Amino acid sequence: MATKKTSSFISPASRRQFLKQAGFLTALSGTPFLANLASIGSAAASTASDHKALVCVFLNGGNDQSNTVLPISSTEYAAYRSARPELALAQSAALPLSLQGFSGPQLGLHPQLAGMKSLIDAGACALLANVGTLTQPLTKAQWNNCNPLVPVPFQLFSHSDQQNQWQTGLPDRPSQTGWLGRAGDLMAANFNGGSPVSICMSVAGNNMIEAGEQTIQYQLTPSGAVRVNALNGFSWSPQAGAALRRLVTENRSHRLEAELGRTTARAVASEGRVTDALAGVPASLPAFGGFASLASNPLAQQLRMVARMIAASSALGQRRQIFFVSLGGFDFHDNLADEQPLRLRQVGDAIKAFYDATVALGVANQVTTFTASDFGRALQSNGRGTDHGWGSHHFIVGGAVRGNRVYGQWPTVAIGGPEDAILGRLIPTTSVDQYAATLASWFGATDLETVVPNIGRFASRNLGFMG
Repeated sequence: MATKKTSSFISPASRRQFLKQAGFLTALSGTPFLANLASIGSAAASTASDHKALVCVFLNGGNDQSNTVLPISSTEYAAYRSARPELALAQSAALPLSLQGFSGPQLGLHPQLAGMKSLIDAGACALLANVGTLTQPLTKAQWNNCNPLVPVPFQLFSHSDQQNQWQTGLPDRPSQTGWLGRAGDLMAANFNGGSPVSICMSVAGNNMIEAGEQTIQYQLTPSGAVRVNALNGFSWSPQAGAALRRLVTENRSHRLEAELGRTTARAVASEGRVTDALAGVPASLPAFGGFASLASNPLAQQLRMVARMIAASSALGQRRQIFFVSLGGFDFHDNLADEQPLRLRQVGDAIKAFYDATVALGVANQVTTFTASDFGRALQSNGRGTDHGWGSHHFIVGGAVRGNRVYGQWPTVAIGGPEDAILGRLIPTTSVDQYAATLASWFGATDLETVVPNIGRFASRNLGFMG
């Protein structure tokens, strides 16, 4: 088992200075592009202090953890292979890890996760073992006895329910807010006061994790802000465009009309601010230049936009930023051996490129990226794939991460092991609450009971993976 460790808004002048410098740098001819990017990072650092960003990478469908991180010591590997003979990776194919302070079996990564391995080796990535939704700590004996005093999360093994519970942090009751949205509620006014752009931003559509009581997530595309073109005038009649703009943004007495006006006005203001800020940031970042085509990696496209928004944080008046990106296609009841490698390669390459971009910007210590998914999967093969599970393993990446380590408790990878609910489905030994609380604490949230209301049910609220 691994060792477990238990506002001010920038001035308009500063904003103009940043945009002027960034715009000038991108216009330079014959200047190395990487130097331009570093200068942009320097400009950002000179106009903003105490900036931090959290980036959630959600793997939709429930990633199979047993082929993502696996034991490669002889005895443990034999038990792993016995449970899934048709799907097991070759022992020699796994990328071996040399981890600090880890007393369990030697671990290896899927061979398509070379990007993640390089980050782990460099100390910029940590592994969190067997984490999942829990209402409170749960033992296998309590699970087997169906102990009514120890409730389990609602609708285990259900995609929609478990996605919702991972994102709300409340597996025992309905919620209209997510834990990152609640963190945004607490921190936006103190750190981003005056910015018309939400602290919570998504490049992957609407989600629950960024929903707050006051926080409304801002939707981006990999290309940038979404513009309401009609409200910026018609080529054939500027007067018509102006009239339409007044019509949909003016104050109204009817409740629904008034809300539509506020929403539209907010969208227009946010789009204008984002478009202006991104004008000073290159559309192509050097760290993402290693891809033959970004079109083949949608996660890389999303993370490139996140990197650009981080570079523009000063121009946006944001000292705290929360981002959501996602990649689908992880529900491998079938074709796991053929298709999971493609997805994992996308994940590893995209996260490595994003981390390298934060290094080039000079903000690696201020940006933490973490993975999440609906659930893990059963260890036992169903023939060509695996069925829905519970606990899983996840990655945390960033300059402030205490990397090259495993946090939480590494499980016994065997059918009938001490964490096996049934068919190798892992009973989590670390809760989403603890995962969230550790990240939120690093981010600067002090009222953890608001961010993660059930955190008091667990012995530790800080897992130790953040510096």
